[in-house]
Amino acid sequence: MIFPVLGAPGVSALYVSAAVYVPLAIWMGMWGCLAGYVSCFFLGLWPSGYSPLLSGVWSVADFLEGLMPLLFFRMLKVDPDFTIKRPTAAKVFKPLVAVGLALLIVGLIVQVYLGAAYGEPFVSVYRYALYFGLALSVIGILVGAFVGEKRTWGTYILSGVILASVVSGAWGAWSLTLIPGLSPLPAELFPVVFTGWAIGDIIVLAIIGTALLTALTPMIKRSPIYVKRWWT
Repeated sequence: MIFPVLGAPGVSALYVSAAVYVPLAIWMGMWGCLAGYVSCFFLGLWPSGYSPLLSGVWSVADFLEGLMPLLFFRMLKVDPDFTIKRPTAAKVFKPLVAVGLALLIVGLIVQVYLGAAYGEPFVSVYRYALYFGLALSVIGILVGAFVGEKRTWGTYILSGVILASVVSGAWGAWSLTLIPGLSPLPAELFPVVFTGWAIGDIIVLAIIGTALLTALTPMIKRSPIYVKRWWT
């Protein structure tokens, strides 16, 4: 977890793990969704300090994050083919995604090791690296949507980036703010938690999730761990 949302323990403005849960669900079916749930459950216990009951409810958010794209890919029978077959477009697509990812990583390193301790100008370096990295990745996604397998990219954008982030953010914010006697945060923080959660997940999924899916999907599909249906 990186950069907690103020006043919301366990909620990260850039929850990098979300960028792994969605690809895992697309590759490994329900097993990938369960991996998200289990890891989030233990994160709720430590370092967030939630009770086992709250952590169990809260962790459904990460289960749903993987379930959203899994439902769409499996029910619509969409083959996860993220390859760009046009040579010219592929030459443009790969650098966009790679540089976008590199900028995010550099920005995070600068912020964690320099920005948090010394402030400006390092915070601005992180911020602009994030903005430019996101912009390049979004352009790469649009290139993929226009010249790649349209059903794959359309399904991924809708369910794997947008819907996954919104549904996960809504459940997570609800569990932390709106359950009487269980939620640790006041109800008025729901918009803050939801907004930080959803937008942060959209960012990491657009940048890191896209890079993972485009780079690793062909190899994963040839391996024994690939799940074509739900469980097998």
